Amino acid sequence: MQLTFHGHACVSLDLPGDRPDDAGTLVIDPGTFSDSVTALTGARAVLITHDHFDHVDAPAVVDHLTAAPDARVWATGPAASALREAGAPADRVHEVTPGQVLDAAGARVTVGGGDHALIHAEIPRAVNVTYLVEVDGGSVYHPGDSFDVPAALPDGGLDVLLVPVSAPWLKTGEFIDFARSVPTRVAVPIHDVFLSEIGHGAVGRWLDTARLGGDYTYTRLAVGESLTV
Repeated sequence: MQLTFHGHACVSLDLPGDRPDDAGTLVIDPGTFSDSVTALTGARAVLITHDHFDHVDAPAVVDHLTAAPDARVWATGPAASALREAGAPADRVHEVTPGQVLDAAGARVTVGGGDHALIHAEIPRAVNVTYLVEVDGGSVYHPGDSFDVPAALPDGGLDVLLVPVSAPWLKTGEFIDFARSVPTRVAVPIHDVFLSEIGHGAVGRWLDTARLGGDYTYTRLAVGESLTV
C-alpha cells in the first residue's frame, strides 16, 4: 500500500485488492489544518481519532459522504455525533471503542487508546482512539493525539509509526520516547502544523537514530508526498 501525507495529522492509504471492489483509499484524520478535500478524493473508508477540528473537517467529510455513497466513516462517539449533526448519513457513520477490530475498505483495523493526551488538569480530556491498519503484510499506526502504544504488534514490528511532534499537549522527550518504544521500520512525523522549518530541523535531529539509537528510518514527508509501505 501507499501512504500519502496530506498535512498536519492526515494521511491516506491506497490499499491493494485482489478484485477492483476490494481496492480503495482509507483516510485517517482529515482535519481543517490538512488538505482534507484532496485526501478524501476516492476514499472508501475514513477513520477519525477524535473530535477536535484539526482532526475532522466535518463539512468536507459530509460532502464526501454525499458524493460517494459507498464511503463509510468510523469515529469516536463525540466525533460521530458531530458528523451526524453536520448532516452525515447516520447509517454510514459508525462509532468505535478500543478493542474493536474493523474491516475498513479491505484493511484490518485494530482500535486502541481511549483518552486524549493531557493538556492541563483543568481541561477535560477528549475521547481519543488509535488505529493500527494492516493489509497485505503492511502496517501503519496512527495514535491520534496520544502516545498510546499498540496493545499488540505485527510480527517483526510496524512498517510505519506516525509520530506527533508538535502540540500544546506534548514535550520533546515524549515523542522521542514514543518513537524509541515502538518497533518500526519507518517513523514519520505528523501533527506538525505548529512547526517552522527551524522546528522541523530540530525534530529531525532529535529523532535521528544515529543520535538516539534504534533501527527505524526517520522520514519526513512534504504535503502530497508518499511512501510505499
